[in-house]
Amino acid sequence: MSRKTRKQEKKELLEYIERTLDENGNAVVDVCLPEEVYDPLSLKGEKDLCGEIYDYIEAQTNVIPAQIPLRVRLHGDRTPAEQEEIEKCMHRHYIMKSFDISWDLMANLRKMLVLAAFGAAVLAIYLFLALTGKNALFTEILSIVGSFSLWEAADALLLERPHLRRELRNNEQSLNQKIEFVPKD
Repeated sequence: MSRKTRKQEKKELLEYIERTLDENGNAVVDVCLPEEVYDPLSLKGEKDLCGEIYDYIEAQTNVIPAQIPLRVRLHGDRTPAEQEEIEKCMHRHYIMKSFDISWDLMANLRKMLVLAAFGAAVLAIYLFLALTGKNALFTEILSIVGSFSLWEAADALLLERPHLRRELRNNEQSLNQKIEFVPKD
């Protein structure tokens, strides 16, 4: 990709973000609610909204930086009770997603620590055996196993963890979004 093309894409992205901002600095997303807003697979006690609603909001806000607050305007004629239920569903959805990402972060940390400790221990054994000069084939296998473990620990730290943190910040943006209901015209 040429420098000119990247510069043009950045300019278009900034223009998109500027178009979505309201007078208070919130990124506004307009969503036309379908007639049936609830997922047909969800039960009455634990209703959830259709996945298409969340997918649409995520697609529209994916490029908006996490520090910009969101304002989601849901267009459709809904009673106050329905509006409250929809807000609860959305809040519960993003809370559950937040728990999921937090658990992924904890699993990532455990994986990183275990692989780093294992890799360091295996490489220490490798160095000891390499210095004594015995069993060359086994020492090379230990070198490969130790190096691979440290490589995977570095991958968890340098690639997976920043992605999970970015995902958590984006979800917090959605969790703190302001929800408004706009009657259909």
